[in-house]
Amino acid sequence: MKSLITTLSVIFSLTAMAQWEAVESLPVAANVRHHPITFSLNGLGYVMAGTKPLAGVLKDFYSYDPVTDEWTTLPDFPGIARGYSYGVTTGSKAYLGFGYYENEETFEGAALNDFWEYDPITEEWTELATCPCVERYHPAMVQVNDKIYMGLGANEFGDLDDWWEYDIATDTWTEKTDFPSTERHHPYYFGIGDYVYVGFGHHASSIFNDFYQYDPATDTWVTLDDFPDQGRVAGTQFSYAGKGYILSGQGETHSNLPTGEFWEYDPDLDSWTALPAHPDGGRWAPGSFVIEDQVFFTCGEANTGEKRDLMVFDLGGPVSVNEEKSLQLFLSPNPSNGIVNIKGIAFENATATIFDTAGKLVYEAVLSSNSIDLTHLLPGIYIFQVQSSQGLVTEKLVVE
Repeated sequence: MKSLITTLSVIFSLTAMAQWEAVESLPVAANVRHHPITFSLNGLGYVMAGTKPLAGVLKDFYSYDPVTDEWTTLPDFPGIARGYSYGVTTGSKAYLGFGYYENEETFEGAALNDFWEYDPITEEWTELATCPCVERYHPAMVQVNDKIYMGLGANEFGDLDDWWEYDIATDTWTEKTDFPSTERHHPYYFGIGDYVYVGFGHHASSIFNDFYQYDPATDTWVTLDDFPDQGRVAGTQFSYAGKGYILSGQGETHSNLPTGEFWEYDPDLDSWTALPAHPDGGRWAPGSFVIEDQVFFTCGEANTGEKRDLMVFDLGGPVSVNEEKSLQLFLSPNPSNGIVNIKGIAFENATATIFDTAGKLVYEAVLSSNSIDLTHLLPGIYIFQVQSSQGLVTEKLVVE
């Protein structure tokens, strides 16, 4: 991939259209924590496990409903309590593992390499095949298509640079080509379309700002442009509508960033854009999850201590093209069984693109009529965009 000139722009106009807002914090009985495991499924957000402020780890489990702004306490995770662990989703189930167990009385601990599946319909956990790799905490973990990619991280012997593929259908692990740069732990990472993106992180006295793309189809890595700011470690990340996002963390001095930085990555341009920072300064090891057009940000260690709060940012709000051109995209029925009628835009030279909530492009076509057949899509929430001579319009589509 040819390296493009990295562009940096701070969108001041966003502050008038989209702001961070506080919503209901985790239940009072929930411990404050850093390194929570966070994910979303079927319109609910989930927070579980993580590390206590002084010593010890957790295995409690909560779900959040953004419609009612309420939390529900769920049965504890049945595996070993842990921090420094991560989770991903396929759209119907969640997968998590690895991390670190610490006894808060003896301070003895151990890295982990187990792997688990959570079904939100049955609320059941299933232990899956253990990774044949070494145990680790602080790895990268990304779901792309029907595979999960995991690597990097650290254990008591040091940092790691290996890279593994988990096949959901066969419950098997396969070792892949190693990460192409310095071994490290606590990187930032996300999946966009068919690719995995990994970078930054920490090794010895170094905190990095380099960035890489992994292609599962060819098992190869490509070096991308460096992040246009200082190196960073221990934040949170996600993808949405074909772009990647990173939130907060610590800078090159391994101290919290001065502001709650929020950045968007465009894979087509290999460029980063600064978005409105979350309030109260940077945080070490927070968590995040995306529900429809909103990202929710929680927990972590702020300069004032560990948190259990929850903030929300409307990712759909900054898209001002619709408002400026007085365009409206109407999809009906919505929710839909897959046959969708489109109104509100001119069809001349119009192209429809549809992304799932993980940012993967699932459909693209030139529109020739006001009806489109999407019965091949799995049930779920999608981002529907139409580019026409009138401009770009975006709408949420629910497929049942």
